[in-house]
Amino acid sequence: MGVRVLFGAIGLTVALLTALSGNALFNALNTPALLAGNRVLLFEASDEIVERLEQAGAQMGDPQFSLAWNNRNDLDLHVIDPAGNHIWYRQRRSPTGGELDVDANADPLRATNRPVENIYWQPGSAPEGAYTVYVHHYANHGAPDPTRYTLRIAANGRIREFEGSLRHGEESERLTVDPREVGDWYPLPAERGLWALVVMSGWGAMLGLTLALGLRLPQALFKQVDRAEFRVWRVAGNALGGAALGALAGFLGQLLFGWLGFLGDGFARFVGLITLGGMLGYGLAHCVPHLPVNPARWAGVAGGGLSMGLYHWALQNGSDALGRWLVAAVLGLAIGLMVTLLFWKRRYVLVRSGGTIETRRLEKAYRLRAER
Repeated sequence: MGVRVLFGAIGLTVALLTALSGNALFNALNTPALLAGNRVLLFEASDEIVERLEQAGAQMGDPQFSLAWNNRNDLDLHVIDPAGNHIWYRQRRSPTGGELDVDANADPLRATNRPVENIYWQPGSAPEGAYTVYVHHYANHGAPDPTRYTLRIAANGRIREFEGSLRHGEESERLTVDPREVGDWYPLPAERGLWALVVMSGWGAMLGLTLALGLRLPQALFKQVDRAEFRVWRVAGNALGGAALGALAGFLGQLLFGWLGFLGDGFARFVGLITLGGMLGYGLAHCVPHLPVNPARWAGVAGGGLSMGLYHWALQNGSDALGRWLVAAVLGLAIGLMVTLLFWKRRYVLVRSGGTIETRRLEKAYRLRAER
């Protein structure tokens, strides 16, 4: 039993390190911006500000200035256009076509903890030149200060967000933006379902590759393992197999998550995660010695189901990166615990048989019963 715990710990450690490296890689590749606005199994890619704007009935435009914060205090958005017109809650429209169409928390009795404000120009109608934007903390309605906010600016097909915090009566630094000079900003979110499949396949491939190596190589310490399992060509081949089947697991998990979205994110994510876990366990069983197929598959399914709750907790209390870390940890632990089931079964069969069964006959011992 101790050996089984050992391989569970190995699987847990390898999976954690893989998830940590994966998070760093995805951040370096700017994956969050690439996936923004898409439904992804293990990435929180929804655009919170856009959701609030849609719920408030706001118009989208170019340029567009949107402000969001998370309490009942009253923050005000101010924009001065290139012609010098000042748009704010006391002057909602400008002669150039700009308009403040959503103003939140002005009335304390109707205040919300998910406020948003929005100033926009219809695409193609905005004047050229520099726009000045700033935020003013107009009134405290009982929520503690400082109040953190996010200012989202979309212009010329690009987007950028600025964060800050203000106390009652304070005004933010004034930003100057020229829509003709935003080429280094992120592209506006778009439907990128194919990229969601690619990213989840990549995540699964990384986990499959490292677990295939991490759960195989330590077995070299055990005499009962065939030395042929550690020839370079076999180790390399099975590592690549783990990566390929891990990629397939991520692909299928994301595919089902996307297809079942109409049934709700919770159910769709649950199905996606148990599919990912089950397929990962099944694939690793073909790439790691002494990892029985059925236990590995069902361990992956159970790990995927359990990790659903942990991922949801991470989204509420941390981030999707923490969620991926926890999902990988549970899957690595669950599948790793199964690695030496054959060792344990072999020992049981040998004891029950009085040592009469040859070791080589026990490679399929999981499907055998000891003679009584």
